[in-house]
Amino acid sequence: MLREIIRLDPDLFAAVGVDCREWEAAMDWLCIELDTSGEKPGAFCNTTSHPDETLSEVIAFAEQWCDLKGWSRDVEVTEI
Repeated sequence: MLREIIRLDPDLFAAVGVDCREWEAAMDWLCIELDTSGEKPGAFCNTTSHPDETLSEVIAFAEQWCDLKGWSRDVEVTEI
């Protein structure tokens, strides 16, 4: 699933809920693996985890991220 997400070239991966810190770490390691293996040189994604926040709070965080970048609020939620 993370490989599918990274193929979309996200600027931010924000995880919330159970095991969110582990999901964040997994995305970090995937980027390293993709880069060092040569599968996707320069693979990178900003990652954050939010264990004590609600989904709506994390969506608001991601929307603020977009605002700071001057982008439209193109936030996609994937639930597992």
